[in-house]
Amino acid sequence: MRRMFGTTVLAIVVASGIHATAHHSNPLYFDLSKAITLEGTVLRVEWINPHVLLFLQSKDEKGELETWVLHGRSLNNALREVGSMKERLKPGTPISARVWPPRVPLHLNDALTVWPTKSDDTRKSLRIAGAGQIRFSNGDVLAFGGGPTF
Repeated sequence: MRRMFGTTVLAIVVASGIHATAHHSNPLYFDLSKAITLEGTVLRVEWINPHVLLFLQSKDEKGELETWVLHGRSLNNALREVGSMKERLKPGTPISARVWPPRVPLHLNDALTVWPTKSDDTRKSLRIAGAGQIRFSNGDVLAFGGGPTF
């Protein structure tokens, strides 16, 4: 009987740690010591697992268009917490976003999952950022990700 109880407790402990060990940490991907503000228009939003992605078109310091990929909350948390954000983040919507810049070069794979690159990888993108709050033109502020705030 004791052996069965011990096995059950071990199984519960192992199962409860799966999410934490399978998930990446923001400090590995993003520079949490630097928050930047991006301004632009929403190109599209991918409401997918493991994280919602917002594609933001903005202008660089030379005035040239660039596309940023904002890495938001998990789909489950986003749908639970953002409510009407899904209706408000339509293509063409002007927004400002507080984000963490990438710590290392990142890329999106075909499944739209963000991964760090290896030194010989040609898929590098410096425009993937850890999203925090989004501000709409009317002043409303919503948390798109767990990143920096205004």
